[in-house]
Amino acid sequence: MRLFQKFSCAIWITLAGFMAFSEQDSAQTSAKCAAPQSATDSEFSPGQVWSYKTREGEGSSTITILRVETLPKLGTIIHIRINGINLKNCSGGPSPHVIEHAPFSKDAIDKSVLKLIAQKETLPNYEAGYSDWRAHCGGVYTISVADMVAADEQTLNAGMNCH
Repeated sequence: MRLFQKFSCAIWITLAGFMAFSEQDSAQTSAKCAAPQSATDSEFSPGQVWSYKTREGEGSSTITILRVETLPKLGTIIHIRINGINLKNCSGGPSPHVIEHAPFSKDAIDKSVLKLIAQKETLPNYEAGYSDWRAHCGGVYTISVADMVAADEQTLNAGMNCH
């Protein structure tokens, strides 16, 4: 199962153990990646807030659509913010409640969302995460939002010897 698609360049951030990448050689690492193009979608648009199939105990978590783009190899990309999560930190440190920016395939978002809650909310500041994604020629998640949150929690706790 492909969890994450890569469109070029170096490995992107988080969830390295859970991502599948296209074959790349080290010479491509410094290559300039394709620029995503702004796109429209019949269902998703920036500012929308959706409920989605959450992990247990996070039923009030929502996603906010930040941006809709397209790339030839990936198709439509839906950039989202995930609010109201509770990433357990096994070391007792801070437990994140928000993922500021996460790029998903349209298919993954289609399979995750339940109900449109709001149509035109003010967008939160996500430019730092988006810029980092672009700078690293990032890919998209092809798993559900809940599965991505679960994987992010595992990554947060990896190597802390808490288990």
